[in-house]
Amino acid sequence: MANYTTTGGRDRRYFPRVNYRAYATLVTTRQSWPVHILDLSFNGALTALIHPHDVEIGEELILTIELEGDETIRMQGRLSHQKKHFLGIECRATSIDHQARLNDLLETHKTSVGDPQH
Repeated sequence: MANYTTTGGRDRRYFPRVNYRAYATLVTTRQSWPVHILDLSFNGALTALIHPHDVEIGEELILTIELEGDETIRMQGRLSHQKKHFLGIECRATSIDHQARLNDLLETHKTSVGDPQH
């Protein structure tokens, strides 16, 4: 299921994205890579992966986002789209604890991507 609909040529996401920068690890069944989180939602993330990779559209993966301290948010999903070194990942938190951490993080960084206040 897509996490957005198009109305008049404009994105209308069910889960608004927030600007958030963090380090994370992207893992497939074959390999893992360090990535940078650029924005985040309850249903996905936009990441930057500057290392050579062979991740394919639709491939299942796990994204582990590093938080302050020793906490992480673990999300499971698939590669939705790719443009140059930017990877769009459709994913969901893997447990109630990870969902709660993600929800807290999103509430803390609530200003949406593309908000004219930025």
